Amino acid sequence: MGSSRPVVEVVRLGLVSYQEALQLQQVYVKRHLSGPAHALLVCQHPPVYTTGIRHKPYPAAALDRLRLLGAEVHQTNRGGLITFHGPGQLVCYPILNLSSFKKSVRWYVCELEKTIITVCRRFGIEASTSPHTGVWVRDNKICAIGTTAR
Repeated sequence: MGSSRPVVEVVRLGLVSYQEALQLQQVYVKRHLSGPAHALLVCQHPPVYTTGIRHKPYPAAALDRLRLLGAEVHQTNRGGLITFHGPGQLVCYPILNLSSFKKSVRWYVCELEKTIITVCRRFGIEASTSPHTGVWVRDNKICAIGTTAR
């Protein structure tokens, strides 16, 4: 049989700033240079809004309004629009070499959605997908998904 070592290392970071989590993601991405080193970083953030890749930048006034709410604002290199992260909200950063699994990003996003739906079901929450990326409970998004490739 195979090794008792897990396929994906789970790293519990606790409450960390978005910037600190981003730096740690970069450390784990660099580990891939010496071979597959899959990791799942799990954490919470102090109030922060992240803005995804768009065709044009968000207006500065819109971002300033978010800062006035008492949150940091960070532009990301992931898909998606504006997403809020805060204390009590689980944030997961999978650092994976998809070629070790399956090479399709669409497959990967669908697998993430299925996993979240399964977790919700275990808590008695009826969740589903929609034509939009993410997982929904009725008209409320319970899980946002943003990815980037390197």
